[in-house]
Amino acid sequence: MRPDKILMCPPDYFTVEYEGNMFMDLKNPPDIRKAKEQWNNLKLIYTKLGFEVILIPPAKGFPDMVFTANQSFPFVNENGKLQVILSKMKNSQRKDEVKYFKDFYEQRGYEILNLPEEIEFFESMGDAIMDYKRNKIFGGYGQRSQREAYRIIENYTGLEVVTLELINPYLYHLDTCFSILDNNNVVIDETAFSSDDLKKIQSYFKNVIVIDRKENMNSFACNCHCPDGKNVIVQSGADNFTHKLQTEGFNIIETDTSEFIKSGGSVFCMKMMLW
Repeated sequence: MRPDKILMCPPDYFTVEYEGNMFMDLKNPPDIRKAKEQWNNLKLIYTKLGFEVILIPPAKGFPDMVFTANQSFPFVNENGKLQVILSKMKNSQRKDEVKYFKDFYEQRGYEILNLPEEIEFFESMGDAIMDYKRNKIFGGYGQRSQREAYRIIENYTGLEVVTLELINPYLYHLDTCFSILDNNNVVIDETAFSSDDLKKIQSYFKNVIVIDRKENMNSFACNCHCPDGKNVIVQSGADNFTHKLQTEGFNIIETDTSEFIKSGGSVFCMKMMLW
């Protein structure tokens, strides 16, 4: 069952105050006024597509809360019950974000599921990407999430997890190099994966759309989001990529997330789909 709501967090405290990935540079801080405008534009896109946008209040001291894909993994179990797995963030600066999401989900009636102590880090839909049509999870591991976490995720959700090792340090989350458009089409940056995992991806999707590495690095195009199987929201400027998608029959919605890219995130990072 595909979710019909979008969770976002206003960028009231967004900034870059530490270097937690290859894109964050203290010498190149985001323009906060511009970032707020970009965030509002993205929120409006989801609203125009018919999604209810729900906001979680930002907390002072947590500039990365705006990237709501990372702190939780919500799902509906086989009995129709709302449940959510809470993340264990790898970077120390982000660990305490999770408690605010715990409170949010409890207020919405979700059952909270915690990972056992032996799992040290798992960053939810930054790495664990749902194929809602086929009820599968594609799980990236090796940098921000541990492979061992997916054994627990399978037990909690009852869903098949297809694990993919991330081998490119610049592409630290699966959502920086892999985006599901529908059950037939997926977008990838193939530099993120081994040859064996590329074959694995090809076995699950009829059409694998490969984006040029340079274009992905410049525009975070693999961090696009297709919330409904037809409209693809993507950072503006990835001309070759958007042409490929148009050729495949998708409607392209370009938006500017340049200030958030300075922190290593774009469209997919800034939302969470939920019920």
